[in-house]
Amino acid sequence: MPVFRLKLWQRLALSYGTVIALLVVTSLVSLQMLSEFRATTDDALKDKYPKTILVDEVKGELEKIARAMRNTLFLTEPEQIQTQLKDIQSANERMSVTLQKLRNEITTERGRALIHQIDVVHSAYIVNQEDFVNLVGEKRMSEARNLLLVDLHPYQIQYFDALHALNLYQSELMANASSEVSQTYFLAHKVILILTCFAALLSLIITVWITRSLLRQLGGEPNYAAQIANKIASGDLHGTINIAKGDCSSLLSVMSNMRDALAERTDALESANTELGAMVATLKQTQADLVSSEKMAALGALVAGIAHELNTPIGNSVITASTLLELSDNFAHDIANSQLRRSVFDRYVEEMQQGSAILLRNLNRSSELVNSFKQLATEEENSEFCEFYLSDVVNESLLALRPAMHNVACEIIQEIPKELRLQSYPGPLALVIGNLLNNALIHGFEHRPQGKLEIVAQTISATHFLLSISDNGVGIPVENLPRIFDLFFTTKLGMGGSGLGLHVVYNIVHSLLHGKIEVSSRHDTGTRFDITLPIRGMRNPGRKLAAFTEAAKM
Repeated sequence: MPVFRLKLWQRLALSYGTVIALLVVTSLVSLQMLSEFRATTDDALKDKYPKTILVDEVKGELEKIARAMRNTLFLTEPEQIQTQLKDIQSANERMSVTLQKLRNEITTERGRALIHQIDVVHSAYIVNQEDFVNLVGEKRMSEARNLLLVDLHPYQIQYFDALHALNLYQSELMANASSEVSQTYFLAHKVILILTCFAALLSLIITVWITRSLLRQLGGEPNYAAQIANKIASGDLHGTINIAKGDCSSLLSVMSNMRDALAERTDALESANTELGAMVATLKQTQADLVSSEKMAALGALVAGIAHELNTPIGNSVITASTLLELSDNFAHDIANSQLRRSVFDRYVEEMQQGSAILLRNLNRSSELVNSFKQLATEEENSEFCEFYLSDVVNESLLALRPAMHNVACEIIQEIPKELRLQSYPGPLALVIGNLLNNALIHGFEHRPQGKLEIVAQTISATHFLLSISDNGVGIPVENLPRIFDLFFTTKLGMGGSGLGLHVVYNIVHSLLHGKIEVSSRHDTGTRFDITLPIRGMRNPGRKLAAFTEAAKM
């Protein structure tokens, strides 16, 4: 008769299922016991303990009334007596409210009897108390004293005795509840401990059984399988593995198959790696060709931009110079033919002055563009690396922009810590601040008679600070925000804008000052530039970021 044997996974499922079921039973029993314990505790805390507090509150109010009545007999000032009478009235009101709570909450027969006794004493006490208050109000102090000693005082004693009896009864209930809580706790503790010990013992038995079963499945000792696994892990894919004849399902058999498959994949990977190396070399050469093409394209764009920007002022200058030359030739011809008249001379002088002004204006524009192109290089050899106060650089930048502020009633709000001392390049930093402020004056406040500029600095860590420059101008259109730092990007092409200012700012902040700049803007609300810079910058001796090199990297 064949013997039925469970498979390994079935034994594992049965064993651990039993343990889990036992743990679930233990948890459910524990939760039930804890629920009973909590219910008992809640009954003690929410039902019996508050009633004890209410009794103590009534006793406290009764003591206040007794003390106030005694005080009225010893005080002479009417105001003081009235104060004591008010205290009596307010204490009576609070005591009535508390007694009503006791009537509503006490439901036991003995408790109701004690409450009835208190109500009887309370009624008589209140009647005599009202007579006492009336006598005091009529200033019949002698009669009031007699009433207090003869009638009220005995009622007070009865009142306190009744409250004391009720308090003892509530304390007895609290003691019984405490005993019940303790019994519930110890019972729960005992049951949980027994179930936990039983679960631990059963888990130990199942663990021993499963371990012995696994060892039988492996054939005894797993050391040999571990040695084979270490050899495979170290790269030995051609060693001998001793497998019993007919064994096709043991761990060693599976490891042998795995090793053979791993050897095949290793050979395939080596072949693929050789092909990949050749492909990478080809890609690198292609990348180099693409980078070279992009650099030439960027250089062409830079040259085209420079040519476009310089073409207008230089072309105007050439036309003006040609016109002036023609006027001079005509003037010389008139002189040679003795045809010079006063009106001709005056017209010649006037045209020469106008032409010279046009020529000078276009040449100045060309000079400004050349200076702007020079700024693209951010030449560090012309900048001194030193320690300085940020407030000094900001003040100098504002001073340089005063002439540009004549057309706009601009309010300047400056919040720069005077103690913020930096180690960096003050000249390029001043250029950054000046360009951003000038950009706000030109673009932000266009067609606006007034505006507000805010310059705020604050340290954000031990090594960096944040410089924010914001305005309440027209803002930057959303579609232009990603391009404002691009070379030659301007919204005033042909109207004096070169598209260099913010590009220079970006180059200086990132390349020279080792910081970063971010911009945020909303329509008709304003624009804000946030510049994060190191407090102690790095010196960059001999480094020069020429404009053509920078353009070639784009």
